This record gives sequence, C-alpha cells and structure tokens, in this order.
Amino acid sequence: MHEPTEDSGSDTADRYRYQYQVIARHCTEFGNSELLWVLCEWHTDYVLALSGHRFVLVSVKHRERSKGNWTLTSLCDDGGLNTLRARWEECNKPDQVRLATNGALDRRSKQLAKACATGDAKLLKDFSEELYLKLGCATPRDAIEFLMRLRVEAELPPRKHIRAINTESYVRSMLRRQGKRNLEAGRVYDSIVQVVEEASRSVADNREDVTWTLSCFNSLDYDTLREEDIARRLITAEAIASAVNRVPTFDNPLLQTNLTLHGQTETRLAKKLRQGGIGETGIQSARRTRRSWTAFAAQYSSPLPLEGDLIDDLTTRVLHEAAMAEAESFNPDSTYGREMLKVLHGKLTPDSIGAPSGIDLDRLHLLGLAYQLTDECKIWWSPEFDLSDSEEEVA
Repeated sequence: MHEPTEDSGSDTADRYRYQYQVIARHCTEFGNSELLWVLCEWHTDYVLALSGHRFVLVSVKHRERSKGNWTLTSLCDDGGLNTLRARWEECNKPDQVRLATNGALDRRSKQLAKACATGDAKLLKDFSEELYLKLGCATPRDAIEFLMRLRVEAELPPRKHIRAINTESYVRSMLRRQGKRNLEAGRVYDSIVQVVEEASRSVADNREDVTWTLSCFNSLDYDTLREEDIARRLITAEAIASAVNRVPTFDNPLLQTNLTLHGQTETRLAKKLRQGGIGETGIQSARRTRRSWTAFAAQYSSPLPLEGDLIDDLTTRVLHEAAMAEAESFNPDSTYGREMLKVLHGKLTPDSIGAPSGIDLDRLHLLGLAYQLTDECKIWWSPEFDLSDSEEEVA
C-alpha cells in the first residue's frame, strides 16, 4: 500500500483538539474492549485496530450549530463521506468506516444512519441509487458496498463540554476499573489527550525517504507498524498506561476531611453566612458541601485556556440564580440569609439552570459552588460589611 496522502489536519493541529478528544475516548478502553491500538492521521483522522485482524477507519467532523443539522448532501460534501469512501477503497476496503460528529442529523440522514447500522438492504439500495454520484461511485452497486460498512456516530458532545463529559463518562470509569481512586480524573484525561496530540502532530515530522513496503491493508499488523515512520503515530495500551502513571496522586488540601476550620478559606465563608442569620449547623453543612464542589470541579478544571468552559458556565449560571434569590429575599432592615438560602436551594438543580447532560452533577454540587462564590466575595447573604475586623481572618 502506498504512503497515505496527508491532508491539512496535521499542519493545523492547534485547531484539531476536538479530534484529539474524540480519539481520547477510545484510549480509555484498552484492556476493557477489543481495541488493540489506535493509529492517528493515517489515510483518515484515525484507525482503530480490533482483535481478529479487523480495522475501522474513522473521520471526525465538528459542525457548528449555526450550520444546522446534517443533510444527505452535506454529509457527502462537508461531512466528507465522499473522501472517506475514497480512503476506504485505498485501504482495500477494511471492515468498517465511521463518521463521528457532534452535529445532529436531519430526518433522512437519521434514516441512512439507521439503515447502515442495521444492514437494511432494501433501504441501503434506495440510498445507494440516490447518493452514488455524490459519493464519487461509478455505480449504485459500488455505493451500497460502502454504505454496508459505514457507521455514523452523531451528536457527540460539543466542543464546549466534550472534556467534561469524556472525563466523567470514560476516564472515571477507567480509573474505577483500575482501582486508581487517588488520581484526579481531569489530570488523567489531559495526560491522555497529550499522548493523542503528540501522535497526531508527529506526521509533520515524517521523513520522505522512508520506504513503504505495505502491499495490502491486511499486512497492517503490529509488527509492520514498528516502521519508524508510522510508529510515532501509534497509540498503544502501554503508552496510555505510562501517561496515567505520570499523573501525580491527588493531594488538594481543600479535599481533606481534616481541613482546619479556622483557615482563611473557611473563616470568610462562615462569617458571611453567620451575618446572614444562618446558624452553626448550616455553616458546617456549607463547609462540607463546598468541599464536594471542589472535588467535582477538580475533575473538570483544565490547565489549558478555553478548555474550562464548563466550570465557567456553571459559575455564571449559579451567580445569576443567586442574584435573583437575593433580589427576592433582600430586606435592608433584617437578616435575610435564611430566606435567600431557601429560595436558592429551590432554584439550583441541574435541569433548572440548563446544565449539560451526561455529567454527574447534582443540587449539592451547585450549592457548593454558591458557597465557593461566597468565599470569593461574589455572593453575599447580607448587606456587605467589612470582613477585616474579624480576629479570625488571616491577612
């Protein structure tokens, strides 16, 4: 088989982080599935090797909501099904081809996806006659052969939330299976994505003098992939295990049960709640609830710019609900913190604030965020007052 023609993806890898995160999902399944290895940027965005000498070519397409749902025509053009079909033929027609996208499908596209998944010969025959020219096929017979191998995975998480959802749905499950509960899932996820990014970017460093000796797609076994030029694109179970082992064990003091009650972070929170008329039991509950939020946020906070959008989005929503609760409860002549807490408690549910589905978020996490914002002096439970006169407050 000839050396694959590279597309622009490897030259603009900074814009392909979404693709890296789609690939990262698979990397959490080593040892728990039929997956043997992942090969990045080889003929298509990536290749999955499964046991039984089976291969899956995968193309990732991120679609902005402003462009609407995928149609049959846009799937073939913008969605790249015509290109994917050509790559499938170049690779001697492997077992499966897959289009992975965050975009939703229109009615006809859903019918196509379902027919491909179920192998509905009658429907696929109709679709092949309709689409064979758009797919770049010479005849409908060529098109139906491709469609029988095609799978469409639609409505993946959007760019804004994919890190959070992948961390929750894949990484935390992997860590539970491996008994590694002392690692931050968010850091583990970032380490895995880094492995994927390095494998995807390595194509830019390929040497042109490498001799390609692959005669057919089925010769693409593990030994062949040791070729220097292609091995750098390969992700194995060992590479992912090494990435996980590099993550330091979790030692955030805010999550320790023996947190000092008189520390600065707690003092500010306690004093503001007390000023609002909330008693000691409520303050103790607030401390524990806030620690629950801190543990949740640690799973999804990213060291990269623009990757922590989930936390920022939840903060904006909770702060807005707190402002509404304050407006409803405010009384300049008496304490109103207890009434404000009652109102806010009724408002802070994942559904009511529009939190994304697919993450393990509950009411107490959101209330814990409100207490975190209290500590940061963004939420008050009484008219503002000077905190500096407290003897407990540490400068």
